[in-house]
Amino acid sequence: EIALQTIKSLFAENPSLPKKVVISVSGPSVVIRYIKLPTMSKEELEKSISVEAESFIPFPITDVYLSFDIIGEVIDESVKKKEIVVVAARKELIDYRIKLLKECKLTPLYIDVDIFVLEKVINYNYDVKDDVVCVVNIGGEMTNIGIIEKGVTRVSRDLPIGLDNIINEVKRTQQIEESTILEYLRNEGLIIDEDRKEIYIQEQKKFELLFSKNLMVALKELISEIHKIIDFYYFQQGEQKPLSKIFLSGGGSIIRNLDLYFSNEFKVEVEYLDPFKNIENSEGIPFEERVILPIATGLAIRGLSYG
Repeated sequence: EIALQTIKSLFAENPSLPKKVVISVSGPSVVIRYIKLPTMSKEELEKSISVEAESFIPFPITDVYLSFDIIGEVIDESVKKKEIVVVAARKELIDYRIKLLKECKLTPLYIDVDIFVLEKVINYNYDVKDDVVCVVNIGGEMTNIGIIEKGVTRVSRDLPIGLDNIINEVKRTQQIEESTILEYLRNEGLIIDEDRKEIYIQEQKKFELLFSKNLMVALKELISEIHKIIDFYYFQQGEQKPLSKIFLSGGGSIIRNLDLYFSNEFKVEVEYLDPFKNIENSEGIPFEERVILPIATGLAIRGLSYG
């Protein structure tokens, strides 16, 4: 109901906005699988994909909408095959969003998946065609994680961990109000640098040091899950393709020094994802807004193909 009213208000206040929209989904109701199939035409694939995908999908095939894309060709057991990414989304998830849009008198042109939108944003703004990079998009209630190899997502996961969980954990351990937590996340954040720690100790900033310590505890589960995803990628692809960079985005990016913390933890370069990097006339958009808009920006880029 809140989402419905928010969308209606936005379009009521801005009547010149286009009524054709592009949206994306993520979470436990969306499943992404990579399969290899014998070479066949796209028409033949469309006819057989539900049968081929059924064993890979943890939901009844009749309860999902299926889509697929051909990534390329591979040699599997000396046989040339097509490598295909298959996406299954529960019908109730998609139908609800379409119903919501129609109530707002909007026409959905395309429904994407968050991690593939992030992939598009990175490919649009950065030269990663020869690299392996990881994207970590920390939202309010969910974090999208993907490992992108040569411009193609190879491993992805949506974790039910977000900024809200981090704030609640700090609130529980330090007994402070959410407004205070947000202020300290932005202004103090994680105290990583040893010289800075020493200064805080000399100035007896015990509250800030305790806040940083509790914040690290709150981030522990997220860090652990990212390690697992990176390890899984190496298990699948081999460590001859090392991770060269982590892109950080989402509301969690407000945490000061989160990039340094990630860099120390994963021993790799970390950069905040700028979805406007290659978009003209975007210089006036402040950093704190740029990093929380990669999904919206990626959908807008994607929507250009459907306008």
